[in-house]
Amino acid sequence: MGFHSVVKTFFEIALMGAFVLSLGYFIVTAFALALSRLREKPETIADESLYPSVTVQIPTYNELAALNCAARCLEFDYPADKLQIMIGDDSNQPELSAKIDEFAAANPRIEISRRGDNVGFKPGNLNVMLPKAKGDYLLILDSDFLPKKDFLKRLVVPVIKDPTLAGAQAAWRIINVHDNHSTLMGTGIVNIIHSVILPFLKAATNQCVFCGSGELVKKSYLIEQGGWTMGALTEDVDYSLRVITSGKRIAYVSDLRIRCEVPYTPGDLFKQQMRWAYGVMRAFMAHGKKLFLSRTIQKRTKFAAFLFGSGYVMITLLLLTMILGTLNLVAGFFGIDPAAAQSSSYTVGHLVYDTAVNLLLTCGMLISSIAAGFINGFGLRSLGRLILSSLTIGVICMFFVGRGLITASLGLPMKWFMMKKAGNESAANT
Repeated sequence: MGFHSVVKTFFEIALMGAFVLSLGYFIVTAFALALSRLREKPETIADESLYPSVTVQIPTYNELAALNCAARCLEFDYPADKLQIMIGDDSNQPELSAKIDEFAAANPRIEISRRGDNVGFKPGNLNVMLPKAKGDYLLILDSDFLPKKDFLKRLVVPVIKDPTLAGAQAAWRIINVHDNHSTLMGTGIVNIIHSVILPFLKAATNQCVFCGSGELVKKSYLIEQGGWTMGALTEDVDYSLRVITSGKRIAYVSDLRIRCEVPYTPGDLFKQQMRWAYGVMRAFMAHGKKLFLSRTIQKRTKFAAFLFGSGYVMITLLLLTMILGTLNLVAGFFGIDPAAAQSSSYTVGHLVYDTAVNLLLTCGMLISSIAAGFINGFGLRSLGRLILSSLTIGVICMFFVGRGLITASLGLPMKWFMMKKAGNESAANT
């Protein structure tokens, strides 16, 4: 078997795998589109005596955007005696910490937690705040998240109805979607999760996964699990797998959306996606075997975990089809393998045709992104720009995701990347 034949065989295996997953995304997307027509009515509970005590935790590292988030939390329509608001300031820039202190002095309800370093990244910060939390539940908010006045009152509804829940996750709504092609691409990725995958999981499996922000976490369960995993780059997915494996359930509040940002430069988007890929891979490496081999965990719960992580399987297969497909086309075009008689007749027309067919067979995630854009009110012009972003910035982004997956697979470390946020600039100017 010559070089061309070997490459072609592995290419076809990767292509078939990508096609099967792509078909799965088509089905899930069609289901999500149908669900989007059945809008749930916003629900609150009038009896405030039923409301649980909640500690809002805003971990931050050199980010003044946390002040915008905290200001929104002060406006919550929630019983003040059941609400604690904390900013976990890991900043190493004294001038930023001074501004946070000024804000806290002007708003006595704000509590500041400091530890003098950023060891363990975000989960390290959260672990330091954990024993200081007075609430039965923790509302985790990244600094760029901007909740509305009734956000918390609506997010606690599932845990009031079912106190055995490990928590609840709200949907995200991106506010800087139309800034440029990078924000459009970032929004497309977030929309697939929050408008396609999680609504489908809610309806089909009655399960969800925490997403790192806009999440309500039951404190007693978190303490039982030993807190957040130090140094985890996606502590949300890591904890979700642990708590799901223990038999607990997470609710998804699909009709409740919290506004936030995505990276507005290509470099930051690539770093973010690489970090997410690394973190998710490490989480599945640490807890996936126990979850999937468990005889007590329901099959639909295992399916929920697989579907959430399937995007990275899909990207891995797409990268393989791109690399092997390119080798296959080059080998065919230049007749590298003399044993393949048809190689010498391979033309540019064949290359274009094969590329188009391969794209059609593996475009499930792109279709999901377009459908998610439609669900979120994108017009035809925005959908066209989204497709362009996916075929340009998105393709480059896949290689960074691949790098994150490989780095995680090899057990190598990855540092935390700081992202530029418009909220930092707005807070600095106030």
